[in-house]
Amino acid sequence: PLEPAQPCRGSSLTPERASSTPQRVAQKVVAMETKLRAVLAAGVAGVRVTDLCAELEISRQTFYKYKRRWEAEGPGGLVERSRRPRRSPGLIPVEVEDEIVRLRKSLPVDNGAQTIAYHLARGGWQVPSVATIHRALVRRAMVVPQPQKRPRSAWRRFEWPQPNDAWQIDATGWALRSGREVWVMDVLDDHSRLVVAARVCGGPTGDAAWAAFCDGAERHGVPAHVMSDNGTCFTSRFLSGGEASFERDLRALGVRHIRSTPGHPQTCGKLERFHQTLKKWLRTQPLARTHAQLQRQLDHFVVFYNHDRPHRALGGATPAEVWAASEPATPGEPIPQAPHASLHTVAANNLIGWGRHRIGVGPGLTGQQLLVIARDDDLAVFGPTGLLRRLRLDRSRNYQPTGKPPGRRRRT
Repeated sequence: PLEPAQPCRGSSLTPERASSTPQRVAQKVVAMETKLRAVLAAGVAGVRVTDLCAELEISRQTFYKYKRRWEAEGPGGLVERSRRPRRSPGLIPVEVEDEIVRLRKSLPVDNGAQTIAYHLARGGWQVPSVATIHRALVRRAMVVPQPQKRPRSAWRRFEWPQPNDAWQIDATGWALRSGREVWVMDVLDDHSRLVVAARVCGGPTGDAAWAAFCDGAERHGVPAHVMSDNGTCFTSRFLSGGEASFERDLRALGVRHIRSTPGHPQTCGKLERFHQTLKKWLRTQPLARTHAQLQRQLDHFVVFYNHDRPHRALGGATPAEVWAASEPATPGEPIPQAPHASLHTVAANNLIGWGRHRIGVGPGLTGQQLLVIARDDDLAVFGPTGLLRRLRLDRSRNYQPTGKPPGRRRRT
């Protein structure tokens, strides 16, 4: 009689249970020794196939498979063969896979499977699924494993219904070749993701923000809303409680200013994501030496981003195509400022302060507190005896005179 075969390491199957569970046993890799014992014992008189398979812990189907191979090919038929199918109808052609690899290497930014699928469709290729493209990149060793990354819960996506309904504005830092820090003030249309303006500036100032806004308005028209964070270049809500020049100029155009809640950058999340794409592309370029050279790089990237780069959030369309598909929105009438009241102490030189301006109120009021009620640049100054003066602020000069002739007043 044959000696019982040793059970596989780590398996709970025993010879007594093997015959009752042939499906599970059939999944094991059969050793060459077991195959030889099976085919050689098959010719011994009095050996039952069922008992032989139970003793060797193989199924009857496995026994007859190797018996047929032994009779047809001899010992070579017992060598383990690949289980790969002879043909794979779902396998993409080699030409398509080579084009996928070429696009992966040539695309400057966003060269993932989704973007590659967009470019294949635009080039007239047979487009496989995104998962198939990803597997082709993995097969060609063009995907770096990142096991530490985990999928993140999606935020609730929101976009304005028309172009120019709302612009997002913010600044991001960069460095020149000398190491000197510069800033890029960006403006992005919320509906179409169109880059309205991208300007190099020395810092995130109100003048830089207004220059970028005017640059975008000259090319694409004035929007109905502007969204920003609470940077001092955009608002003074957390400083003096008044208005920054950027806010005041927007109101004069009828543009409503939407400021994000502190600690909630998702309000301008599309622009924050654009900054990542912009810097990823800038890292592929030579470091600029001057502001002008960096501005030329930005102008080149904006044309590529708006007209050539398929956007995943837009279903593969470019921002320029989405912009042109709808009628742009327009701003409303100029927005008046709500009345603002504040108390101001009269200095020894008979002046009160109003921001960077100094307002003359006349003699005899030193040390007293006066009430100033302002709506835009129209001010009314009240003292203990009632209304002292009305004036319209002249922002071209710091000192706002009383309007009375200088010198002592003549007695009558």
